[in-house]
Amino acid sequence: MNPISFILGAPIKALRQPQRLRADPEELVQFKAYYEEHIEPLTRKFENHRVASLKALRGRIYTSLGILLGLALLIFIFSMSGYLDIPWVFFIVLCLPFGWWSYRPLKRYKSDVKREVFPKIFRYFGHDFIFSTSHSMSLTQLKRSKLLPGYDNAKFDDYVQGTYKGVEIAINELCLTKQVKREKSTETETVFRGVMVQLSSHKAFKGHTVVVKNRGGLVNFLSSSFKRLSRVKLEDPRFEKQFDVFSSDQIEARYLLTVGFMERLQSLANLFSGKIQCAFYEDKLLIMLQSGDNRFEMGSIFNGATFEYEFSQINREMKQLFAMIEVLKLDQDIGF
Repeated sequence: MNPISFILGAPIKALRQPQRLRADPEELVQFKAYYEEHIEPLTRKFENHRVASLKALRGRIYTSLGILLGLALLIFIFSMSGYLDIPWVFFIVLCLPFGWWSYRPLKRYKSDVKREVFPKIFRYFGHDFIFSTSHSMSLTQLKRSKLLPGYDNAKFDDYVQGTYKGVEIAINELCLTKQVKREKSTETETVFRGVMVQLSSHKAFKGHTVVVKNRGGLVNFLSSSFKRLSRVKLEDPRFEKQFDVFSSDQIEARYLLTVGFMERLQSLANLFSGKIQCAFYEDKLLIMLQSGDNRFEMGSIFNGATFEYEFSQINREMKQLFAMIEVLKLDQDIGF
């Protein structure tokens, strides 16, 4: 089924056939065993929930369309008769509450999946892992990293927390927007959308060091965020082309940003198309990954509720994040 056939009235049936779990060959047996014990028992309940949600969604769409078409016909008749002159923008605004009402069953289904299924998926990575749509990082703490661009509004989304190889890890989706004044209007502009990854360090940092994408040395140098930091000049030309480095402690910055560390960071930059920045401050390493993708989301509502796709996708993405710890060797003393 697809959106068009769904709207046109295709039968909505429960889909029990399994999809395919995907994991590295050496992990697949363990991966399947966890799925069969913890996730598969939920699939029958949520498949019934999915079918009921789709039926409710389609019923509400048909009801909304009937009401709106009737109102449109009445507005047209009265407008042509000269008894009523309602601007069509009013009709467009009227569509919004019907859209909200129609989508509610689907929204409730997705919310239930995230509340009941996703925590079990994330516990695969460790018993202390939690998944939440209501928790969030401290914005004040993130601001202290000096990485955040200027913004007017911050919206957090999915939150993950746990421990990997003794390193505390927190992951939070974040969208930052600001109001930009144009000639005749004010528009909302997205200045950052992506994932914040906060990793604990085995050693508190004496200074504050930031590694930002290269926007031209002068642009970064004049940024108000780095007023109390000085430029760190490094010898590696590959690193200099991609990033600018600023620090309050030149000696510590050079200890941290060894050639080995720079190569590891550059590997991560290549993995994320160069859209990566980081800050060493207090006892944390904060990594800022810009991405238009919503990292921890469900697959298509038109697929059966086996959650094999979601489990496989989240496992793949978490392994990429765990690779940061491996690549940056955060379970060791960095740079010393």
